[in-house]
Amino acid sequence: MDKNAKQFREAKAKQEETALNRVLCWIAGGSVLEFLLLLLNRYYSHYTVEQIDLRVALGTAVKILAVAALVCAAAAGLWWNAARKNSRGSALPGLLTIFMAGVSVSCFCTWFMGSTGLRLMYIGVPVVIVLALIYYLYQREFFLVACLCVVGLLGIWVCSRALGGSYAYAAYLYLALAAVVTVGGALVCRRLQAGSGAMELKGKRMRVLPKDANYALLYVTAIVTLLVLIAAVLAVPTMILFGVVAAWVLIMAVYYTVKLM
Repeated sequence: MDKNAKQFREAKAKQEETALNRVLCWIAGGSVLEFLLLLLNRYYSHYTVEQIDLRVALGTAVKILAVAALVCAAAAGLWWNAARKNSRGSALPGLLTIFMAGVSVSCFCTWFMGSTGLRLMYIGVPVVIVLALIYYLYQREFFLVACLCVVGLLGIWVCSRALGGSYAYAAYLYLALAAVVTVGGALVCRRLQAGSGAMELKGKRMRVLPKDANYALLYVTAIVTLLVLIAAVLAVPTMILFGVVAAWVLIMAVYYTVKLM
């Protein structure tokens, strides 16, 4: 009995150490990317007359870097996949893959949406880091709730900035994708509910949520997200919609924190 308890403690300690290392990687990579985005924003969006030549050069560099970073992310992804299959250290290739993908997405958003896309990315990077922290350090149920709420918050922001403007097409495209993601997330939750929190992937049974997961709250979150997206299209005041989503996230955070006790 003591031997089994010792093995359990060792396995748990190893899992916690792995999670901590991954969290530190996310924080380190996200911090570097955030610094680069804020630096780019300084000279890309707030340039002076004397810096026009630099602004033009940055515009060209962003286009080149968008493609180059995408190629690097693909190469790092292949390295990551090979390292995982060979049971070798996959932390470095994984970090490089995610970091280069972030650089590529940031550059593409800046390329096609200008300063609006750049602003979206330097706001989005800290949000992604927080979601990573929730995934590794908190409950998976709340992670799903947080992801759906972020989808809704981004939809509100996109509608307030892009609808009726030159980027209206991007807003409608995002709203369509957000609706698909939200409905798809609800369907996945339904499948998980049928499998008591587990599902089969490539012939292997994987546990995603605990057996006592509260699926009703996940469905309600999906409904709240869809209603918020519809309200954003109907031009309901942005602050009201932000308040609704923020209140729901706070309620869920309190619920899942109490559930841990």
